[in-house]
Amino acid sequence: MYQHINHATMVTILEEARIPFLRKPFGPVIQEIGLLIAEVNISYKKQLRLVDSPLQVTMWSKRVRAVDFTIGYEVRRAGAPPGSKPAVIADTQLATVHIKERRLQRLSEDQREYLQHWLR
Repeated sequence: MYQHINHATMVTILEEARIPFLRKPFGPVIQEIGLLIAEVNISYKKQLRLVDSPLQVTMWSKRVRAVDFTIGYEVRRAGAPPGSKPAVIADTQLATVHIKERRLQRLSEDQREYLQHWLR
């Protein structure tokens, strides 16, 4: 019916990009430590259409704190030049949670180092 990528689909695209990005620091402990979405912000600068797929998603760490961190995103259409203005700018704040104890969990040193490596 519509030929554009809607908001719900964009949230899913960000999630699908984020999972492999965070697999290295969180994959080994995923049974004990969960990632809770605290906030999602999406700003649409240009329309993205279904024919613009596959989309290019660039990610980095925007902020790293004791129990949470924020991932930044830029989304561009397929084949867009690397320096071109993104169609979508977004960020997601995630909190680390100890699943069994149902409490916030501090980032481990390895998790913190990984996320700080991608600070921008």
